[in-house]
Amino acid sequence: MSRGDVGLLVERAVAEVAEPQVEPGVKARSLAVMRAALTAEEELAAAASRRVARAAEEAVWLGASLADLGELTGRSRQAARKRWPGLGAIHRKRKWLGDHVEAVRHVGGLVASRADDLAPVAGNGAFLRLISRLREGLRRCEADFAEGAEESVENWRAFDELVDVTLRAVIETAGTPATPQADFALHCATGVVGHYDHAVSGQA
Repeated sequence: MSRGDVGLLVERAVAEVAEPQVEPGVKARSLAVMRAALTAEEELAAAASRRVARAAEEAVWLGASLADLGELTGRSRQAARKRWPGLGAIHRKRKWLGDHVEAVRHVGGLVASRADDLAPVAGNGAFLRLISRLREGLRRCEADFAEGAEESVENWRAFDELVDVTLRAVIETAGTPATPQADFALHCATGVVGHYDHAVSGQA
């Protein structure tokens, strides 16, 4: 959007807000227009700030660091962290996820293959639905991160959900492993989620 387009949007907003407030007299009209212009300025600044924050978050999901954001805005990494305090955790998530795609796929596959031996009760519907979600997430992960696949924010968020929500829920609701293989799968999955938590917390 060009500056001219922004100017037109502001003028339109001023006209829409000012018209109902117009009182008789040149002075009253000019003050009403100024009030409307101030309102438009505040709303435009707030909208731009929200869009910048969303763009910053998307950039971090796609691999940008806080140092990159600081350089882009002409400020330091610390200034970027202060302006967008939630991005540090996203950066740590993205870094960990980027290093563990294959590990999550492998461990998730082990858990899914031993689902019957991990069910808290035979035929437990809630647990089986979680396993179904796990398998669906693993299929999406394989497609999203296949060679030549286009990277996207949605792909990384879905992968994060696979680890932080689905795999975690499977671990928390599984019963006592019925076989050594199931015990090994659950142990590996617990280790992966624990490592994720440690990395995301910033203690790694």
